[in-house]
Amino acid sequence: MFQSEVFAVAFALLAAGAVILTLNVLLLGGHIIFFQSLSLLGYCLFPLDVGALICMMENNVILKMIVVCVTLAWSSWAAYPFMSSAVNLSRKALALYPVFLMYVSVGFLIIAID
Repeated sequence: MFQSEVFAVAFALLAAGAVILTLNVLLLGGHIIFFQSLSLLGYCLFPLDVGALICMMENNVILKMIVVCVTLAWSSWAAYPFMSSAVNLSRKALALYPVFLMYVSVGFLIIAID
């Protein structure tokens, strides 16, 4: 797979994922500004970006899994206050679970791509 194809897949996944997650919060009755949500979800991806840079330096799968797990937890923890405050308490899990799934898919991409 060429580097441009990898970039295209990652960009499309993140762009579509952020739009869908924002619409999910809006459909759950949350009070959120669309572009603010997109930018904050992008900022919460920063730990996974750092993890991807670390994983590029090492080719050890065990180390990659540990780095991805730590950065995945960091990214999810960073998104938690923002996403949970946007919706009612009874719908918090419905707003946070898709965010976690998107970050897990990014983590799998980090592990899979050499």
